[in-house]
Amino acid sequence: MKLPRSAPLVALLIVGSAGCYTLGDADPVPDDADLQPSDDPEDPPAADDDDDDGDDDVPADPDVATVVDFHLPSALPCDGSFDAEVVVRNDGRATWTRDDGYKLGAVDDSDPLFGDRVRVRLGPDDVVPPGSEHTFSFVLQAPAEPGTYRTDWRMVHEAVGWFGDVAAADVAVECPSLPPLDLGDVHWLHSDVSGWDEVAVLDSVTVSGGTICLDYDHADVWSSVIIGGDTAVVGNPWIFIYEDDRWYGATWEWLRPGQTCKNAASVAGDHIKRAPFDADSGWTPTSGQTYYFMVSGLARFSERNALERTNVVEVVWP
Repeated sequence: MKLPRSAPLVALLIVGSAGCYTLGDADPVPDDADLQPSDDPEDPPAADDDDDDGDDDVPADPDVATVVDFHLPSALPCDGSFDAEVVVRNDGRATWTRDDGYKLGAVDDSDPLFGDRVRVRLGPDDVVPPGSEHTFSFVLQAPAEPGTYRTDWRMVHEAVGWFGDVAAADVAVECPSLPPLDLGDVHWLHSDVSGWDEVAVLDSVTVSGGTICLDYDHADVWSSVIIGGDTAVVGNPWIFIYEDDRWYGATWEWLRPGQTCKNAASVAGDHIKRAPFDADSGWTPTSGQTYYFMVSGLARFSERNALERTNVVEVVWP
C-alpha cells in the first residue's frame, strides 16, 4: 500500500549570534528582524578607541616648568634688600643640572632689583629630575629712587630657550624722609657729648677712593693725649645712624694731631664695637643712605682733653 504524497515541508534554519531560529510556512522571516551589525559577518570588529601605549604620563616636551610658590616683595624702602625665593617644579622630560644650563632667569635679561646679574644658577651638586621641585633663593636690592618696579622670573635653558610659568611682582619702593637729628634725643653708644660746647667747625665730609675726610678746624688746636703707650690723639670722629626709629651716635676711630682723613672701611661695626653696631652685627654704611658726622674732643673712653665738638654734617653714603 502506498502512502499518499504529503505536502512539501519547507524549513529554513537561521543561525546567528542572537540565537537559532527554525521557521516553517507559518513563520515567515519578518522584515524587521533584529540583527545587530556585529551579527553580520561582513561587518569588521569595532575599533579600540583606547590606544594605551603606556606613555600617557610622559610629557611631550623636555622643558616644562610650573611655579609652585614664590616669595617676592610688594614694597621696599629705598636701598632696602629682600631675601626672595621662587619654587619651581620640573614637569618636563629632561633633568635639570647646572652643567646642562638650567637656570632661573630675569625675564628680558634685566631686573631693576637685581643689578647687572640676570641669572640664578643651580648649585654644582643640584639635580632636579622630572616631577621634583627646586627652590631658587636670591637677594633683591631696591634702587635709591622711589617708584614702582617690576621683578619677574622664569626658567631658562641656556642656548635653548625660555620655558614655563613666570613669577612676578610689582614692588613699591619708597624713600621715607629721616626725622631731624636732635642731639638731645640721640642714643649715645659712647660718651654723651650733646652738652659739649660747639666751638669747632666741620666744613665738609667727603668719601672718595676708600678714604673719608672730615675737614674740621681744630685738628691742630685741641691738646693731645697719649694712648696705647705711644700714640698721640686729639679727637674722635662720630657717625649718627638712624635705625629702629631712633638716632644712634657712635665714635669709630681716633684722630691724631693735624689728621683729618681716615680709611673709609673703618666706618663699620668692627670699629664702633658697641651693639647694635658692633663687630658681630657686621654693620657697614649702606650706599645711598643718609648719615650725619661730627668730630669732638676725646670721648671714646675715659680720656679727655677738650669738652668741645663741631657741628654735624649730613652725608649720603656713596
